Parts: sequence; C-alpha cells; structure tokens
Amino acid sequence: MNIDLFLTDQSESGLVCEGVFPSPVAGIILDAQTREVTLEFADQSTFHLNIPIGEGHTEKLLFAHRMYVGYFDNKMLADSFEAPLLYLNDPYGSEFGQNSPLARTTRSVPGFEQFMKRCNFAQALHRDNLGDEATAHSVLKGANLQALMFTPALQRQMQMNAVPKVQSAPAMGLGGGGATRQVRNIPKKSDGEEK
Repeated sequence: MNIDLFLTDQSESGLVCEGVFPSPVAGIILDAQTREVTLEFADQSTFHLNIPIGEGHTEKLLFAHRMYVGYFDNKMLADSFEAPLLYLNDPYGSEFGQNSPLARTTRSVPGFEQFMKRCNFAQALHRDNLGDEATAHSVLKGANLQALMFTPALQRQMQMNAVPKVQSAPAMGLGGGGATRQVRNIPKKSDGEEK
C-alpha cells in the first residue's frame, strides 16, 4: 500500500492511503527524532512507514494531536477516520499536549473532506516498492481535492447517517401506568413536641 502525508497551514495533518487496511487504525506514532511514522491497529499489529517526514515539516506535526486517515480506491474516497497522534522523543517533553485524555479513532468523512480542501503540502510516506519510479506520483492519481468523489458504499452510508432519526412514541400497553404514584410526606412529630 502506498501512503502520502498531507498538511495544511493550520498544523492539520492527514495520511492518504491507496487501498484499505484490514484492521482499523487505532493510533499513529511519530518519532520526532527519526521523523518516522508507525501506524497502530485495533488488532494490536503495527505498520512502519518507510519514508521519513521532511525536516521542515516535523514541527507542524508536533502541534497536531490528531491525524486524518483517508482510504482511496480508484480516485474515490472509500472511508476516512480521525486518529490520535502520539509522539516518541518529543522535544517539548512529556508534558506537551498531554492535558486531555486519549481519544478514540472516529469516522470523520466531512472533516476529512474539508481538511483535503485546505491542504497545501503533500509528501510520500510509504511505498511498497521504493525502487519503482511508477509509484513516485501521488496516491490521489490526479483526483480533484476541491471536489472529492466517494465510493458508492460510502455515499450510501453518508445518506443513511444524514436521515433524521425520529424518536418513537411511547408504546401502548394493556392499561395502567397512566397515573403516577404520588407520595405525601407527613412531618414526624418529635418526642418533645405535644399537641
């Protein structure tokens, strides 16, 4: 699988993957010293990306505590998530960015779509065959970032999520339950109190 890194001016970051991983991404680890990225999956396996991040762009990633992950299939977005970004060898120390509890990976198709529209930098982060010049191009293969196309399955899923959910009315029973039990509190008389 080939993977590219995308960045915005607002320190947002994302990985764009050519294909889909068999297990969901649980987190992304950036080693600030070696500038290498490792993906951690829900099944506790890992995937090490074989191209380090360019020197000038590591600093931007140290300010992004979450990272988008988008899966493309034939120039169409198949799915996207927002995953926590963790750091090794953080130059700011362990206190930096550790104020909030670690969040789970969440599906984020609209967020990913807006992120891609703001991107102004891209770099290859992983290639299955580093010697193959044919894979040197972007994994998007000319897809328009301003008007992403979605796979039919993702379109259906987005339509299902957009349908308003109506709360159902209470079910009719066999009677009873219409009135609530009312309790009247009567103050107790103390021992020293007489009428």
